[in-house]
Amino acid sequence: MIKYSPMNFCDRAIVLRRRPLQENGRIVTLYTREYGKLEVNFKGVARAAGKLKALSEPLTVGDYRLHQRPGSNFPVCTGGTSLRAFPGIRAAAERLFLASHFCELVMALTPYAHPNPEKYDLLLSALERLDSRGFTPWTRRAFSLRLAELVGVGFAETSVGLDHGLWETLHSGSWDGVDAAPADDDLLRRVDTTLEKCFAGNLGLTFKTAAFV
Repeated sequence: MIKYSPMNFCDRAIVLRRRPLQENGRIVTLYTREYGKLEVNFKGVARAAGKLKALSEPLTVGDYRLHQRPGSNFPVCTGGTSLRAFPGIRAAAERLFLASHFCELVMALTPYAHPNPEKYDLLLSALERLDSRGFTPWTRRAFSLRLAELVGVGFAETSVGLDHGLWETLHSGSWDGVDAAPADDDLLRRVDTTLEKCFAGNLGLTFKTAAFV
């Protein structure tokens, strides 16, 4: 059981996933900026008149009010404000698949209640870029490499046969720089092989969304 102090707290968060709870509720996984990954109870939200339904939808960014009752397994969402819904992502299947992949990566590589504002900022910036500008072949690879660094399993200092400038851009350059990076099938395969060794080989992780991106 995770305990929070004070019992009422607020934070900005990104919805990573949701699942049903009983007849009308949902357990929503939030990635909050200050508290990390949380499982939050949204009571009665699946009803037609559920007031917090929009705040419980995946790929929503909001400002959430939460309450942790002593002895409860999950904080309860008591209110909040939706800040971003990413209409550009929701309107295009390929963008939606990639955004879902980003969220699955964060889910798998993040323990509960371990705050990492840099990880939150990375996910938010990637979703904002995907929403407004779409993606290039390097977008997914750059996000994955940066996330690996933030969770301590990356290889920013390890050469995989790529040009140093390209490797640095993928790890720390602007999204404009990532979009402008030269790409060919051989370069992409080298990075994919490196990521596969990291996630599947070293960590034993596979991702359901990988088949769609």
